Amino acid sequence: MRIGIDVDGVLRDFVTAFKGVVGQEYPNAQIPEMISTWKFENDIIGLSREEIKEIYKEKFSKQCFQDALPFSEVVPTFWMLEKWAEREGHELIIVTSQIQQNRHYTLSWLGKYTMNPNQVIFARGKHKWIEDVDYLIDDSPVNHKYWVENREDKDNFIIFNRSYNQDVESKYRINSLSEIKEIIERG
Repeated sequence: MRIGIDVDGVLRDFVTAFKGVVGQEYPNAQIPEMISTWKFENDIIGLSREEIKEIYKEKFSKQCFQDALPFSEVVPTFWMLEKWAEREGHELIIVTSQIQQNRHYTLSWLGKYTMNPNQVIFARGKHKWIEDVDYLIDDSPVNHKYWVENREDKDNFIIFNRSYNQDVESKYRINSLSEIKEIIERG
């Protein structure tokens, strides 16, 4: 079984890192405590969409990607999943969307936390459904939509619970990576 796992919003806390940069570098901008939409640019007051993209894609990409922290318990849980996957003959595949010039930050970040998947695939979000994985764990409502529409499969997309994806109807909604093991074993 090939199990795809997204990075930002599942393993890495990109939003908190981004908020830290904005708070320090753009003190007049206002970011709500909780991001309510997938297009988080819509929640920020005082910065244009272009300025926001420039922050994480160019000016402060290292701080937003390489320096971001993993979510609580992600690292030991990922290690546990690596051992389980190896024992059961499964593969853990990172499937993440990064622009080409920032991909090295994600690879460095995975190495920094000694997360060693079988493979890392960089795919635009709306094209993740094309990748050779049996399950995809992702937080994106957009990626869920493309998966369901193009694969005609509602069961093998596991939505990682976040404030901005509450309207997604999925067979599986998880709050912790540790829940993956049970879903795959029941699968």
